[in-house]
Amino acid sequence: MSSLDLALQRALAVRLNLQISLSQLPIIEEWMDIHLDRWLEHNPMPTDMPNGQSVSYLAMLGSDLRRVWWGAWGDPAGFVPKMADYFKLCNIAKSDAALLDGIGEKLEPQLVGSWIGVWNGKVTTGWHFWDPHEWSTVEAMFGTHEAKYQIKKLVEDHKIERIDRFTQAIGDSAFSEIEVAMPGETVDDQVDALNKAFVQLTGAPLASALVDRFRAVTMPQFSLAVRIRGGAISRVGALAPGISFGDIEKLCADAKVGVDPKLGKLVGALGDGITRVEYGRAGDKAGVDLYLEPTESASRTTPMPAPKESN
Repeated sequence: MSSLDLALQRALAVRLNLQISLSQLPIIEEWMDIHLDRWLEHNPMPTDMPNGQSVSYLAMLGSDLRRVWWGAWGDPAGFVPKMADYFKLCNIAKSDAALLDGIGEKLEPQLVGSWIGVWNGKVTTGWHFWDPHEWSTVEAMFGTHEAKYQIKKLVEDHKIERIDRFTQAIGDSAFSEIEVAMPGETVDDQVDALNKAFVQLTGAPLASALVDRFRAVTMPQFSLAVRIRGGAISRVGALAPGISFGDIEKLCADAKVGVDPKLGKLVGALGDGITRVEYGRAGDKAGVDLYLEPTESASRTTPMPAPKESN
């Protein structure tokens, strides 16, 4: 079997695995299936990608299984035509299309893609760029509003020079989101920076138990996600490197958020391990989300254990 045949087989298997996972999620209503299937069908296959480049996939599950998100990205030459067809089927507004075109021209991203998510009984979709860009260039794209000045001060205080991801939703009540890496050479330095950022943007620090849990992580790869809606910051997320499922349970206990009994089985079926974990705060609501790279098989010979009751 050729390398292209293997790549095609893997791509189809990943799509199938994602579709199979939906049956385990009670938040997915029947009418949502067509939207999720449409998104899957409008991601490029290996034959659509230049020079045999691959498509990157990421899946997110909320710890309580009340949120699910799928994203894909890669070379614009493979993605942009598929995205154009997809957004046309989504009846993208002219203003949303103009925003995508305008930002694309300014940033000229090397990694571009689309995403879809389900939470609060709604399906939300949009696009994202996954390569770094100078903050000065991104800043010029924002209008004049409170959120811009808050982020500008954060960037200056922490001497952040670039953003690592730009995400945009389309449709009603759309939002923008940026991700920045936390400064510091050590885990302690980055966790301190995260805590200060939460104070600055939400008015409250991270709970001391969460800070201690983050300090126990061995890799200094922490990031901050900031969501802007209607000119105001609507959500702030602390992104940490992947940790074991047992530590995820403890993190959820520290954050005082629920863990669905099916979470471990789903995570084990979807991917080969958790790549990132995010603690997010939106107003008085908080949540923990798990990110993983979906793999070919929907069954595992050694599935992750179901979570035990926390003490």
